[in-house]
Amino acid sequence: MGDRKKMNLEEDRLSSLPDDLIHDILSFVSIKLAVKTSVLSSRWRYIWTSMPCLNFSSKGFHTLPKFSKFVKHILSGRNNQIEVSSVELISRGKVVQPCVKRILSYAFSHNVEQMNITFLPEKKIEFPLSF
Repeated sequence: MGDRKKMNLEEDRLSSLPDDLIHDILSFVSIKLAVKTSVLSSRWRYIWTSMPCLNFSSKGFHTLPKFSKFVKHILSGRNNQIEVSSVELISRGKVVQPCVKRILSYAFSHNVEQMNITFLPEKKIEFPLSF
């Protein structure tokens, strides 16, 4: 019985991590993956709602409307008391303008400190040799 109790304590080490450390760990992954970590422990269930770093990427979404719907869900589910220190947006192919506008508006209204936006075109772009 002592081994079982010891095993339960070891299995729930995630719950003992401070929020700041969890946020630091999750800042290295996309918000989509951060949301998926909510199944790791009961304490992590809503930790993504207070992340100060938002890393959006359209990679992994089959359509841009699905990505746009995901962004809307994330921004509406966040704890609005938490300021946003950084926002990263990586979009492949076409861009859904209302989605980008929503992200930018949310970031600015939460006093974003750093923002990186990358648009990767579907087609190869050829620059003049003078560049």
